[in-house]
Amino acid sequence: MTFEDLPGDWPTRPLTDTTVAPDVVDLVVRESDREGGCLSILLCGENHRMLQPVAITDLDAEPHVLHRELLDTFLGHLGEELGGIVIAIGRPSGLQPDDEARAWHEAAIASCREHGVPLLGTYLATAHGVVEMPVWDELRAAG
Repeated sequence: MTFEDLPGDWPTRPLTDTTVAPDVVDLVVRESDREGGCLSILLCGENHRMLQPVAITDLDAEPHVLHRELLDTFLGHLGEELGGIVIAIGRPSGLQPDDEARAWHEAAIASCREHGVPLLGTYLATAHGVVEMPVWDELRAAG
């Protein structure tokens, strides 16, 4: 499926709806950002509907330090105002998460848990499509 498959009322649907969320990720993560690598954070309100996507494209500086620090800083400032987030990791190709994508996913899990922000889903977005990364029951229940 792609963003072209989104129903007309998609802005009113929560991103916990896994039939809509991947297509919303496909819509907001631009092709050019996927080519260069990016992290997109879809900010959601209490109803888990997307309020605003945020794209971060300059991820070259010390990536393993950056993961948790970036997310902690972001959620530390906005976490109390959010009903949840969706993380989208943009990469040029493939549909299998690499070590970098897994590191972002793990950082998102830890940071969301620490700041009390529900992680509604983590997705890998590439030129080949959008796939959800593994979800553990306790995370889904918290969302």
